[in-house]
Amino acid sequence: MLNIAICDDRSLQRELLNILIHEYEEENKVCFNIYQFSSGEELLVKFDEDKKFFDLFFLDYYMKRLTGLETALHIRSFSKACPIVFVTAAEKCDFMEAIPFEVLFKPAQKVDLNKILERVLVRKIGKDEGI
Repeated sequence: MLNIAICDDRSLQRELLNILIHEYEEENKVCFNIYQFSSGEELLVKFDEDKKFFDLFFLDYYMKRLTGLETALHIRSFSKACPIVFVTAAEKCDFMEAIPFEVLFKPAQKVDLNKILERVLVRKIGKDEGI
């Protein structure tokens, strides 16, 4: 089971990702724990409680105070391997410093999200089985 963080200051964008992830769950007979956050600060409070809790992050780039990049860099300072996916409307942003797993442009598309979830599941199963 994956613990997934969705962080976007717009509730509609969070809900869209949530719906697409739930569709993937139903279609593939898997179950995820999904946590929604409206700010980078809110996400980092949960992250700092247990830095190994989340298996996947979906971050908006532009948020009110702490940007998605700043949030990702904090996560990266503790976890180099955890997949971070930026979901953004911005076309020209420098994400590379945060070593993103993927960058999706809004609105997120089901086919792209499904590929990401599949890749992360394969990685997680490999880790859990010591592959």
